[in-house]
Amino acid sequence: MIGSQTSLSDLTAQIHQRVVAGMILSATGGTLTADGSEQDLLRVSEPLGCWRPLTLFVDLDNMAGGDTIEIRVYHRLNDGGGLQLWDYSTYTGADGGLANGEKVIAVALNPDRHGFLTTLEQTGGVNRDYDWELFAEVSP
Repeated sequence: MIGSQTSLSDLTAQIHQRVVAGMILSATGGTLTADGSEQDLLRVSEPLGCWRPLTLFVDLDNMAGGDTIEIRVYHRLNDGGGLQLWDYSTYTGADGGLANGEKVIAVALNPDRHGFLTTLEQTGGVNRDYDWELFAEVSP
């Protein structure tokens, strides 16, 4: 119970626990056909409150020798602010150059309240189709 003797840090922790307890798992996905430009995989411009994108999965199975892609994650730190590059990865060759028969990458994402963007750019080889899927925790 929240009382008048509760510290601000305890109150914040209690609110966080209640919000997390009320979150539900949500998923979305699709297929992006690369065209050689930096293309949006997933853009969230101004979410309604805080939410927690968890992981973005991208299937690199269609990549062949000579193919190269770049995955970028941008994060917005304030309302109306610009998207800032937060993470960047390059994958080259068949199956993105992944080892041991792996064909899917998992891009870890951070909690968000002002918006973020993930992009894919095919910079070499034949443009391919890339299936993707996002899992997130959202308030009901």
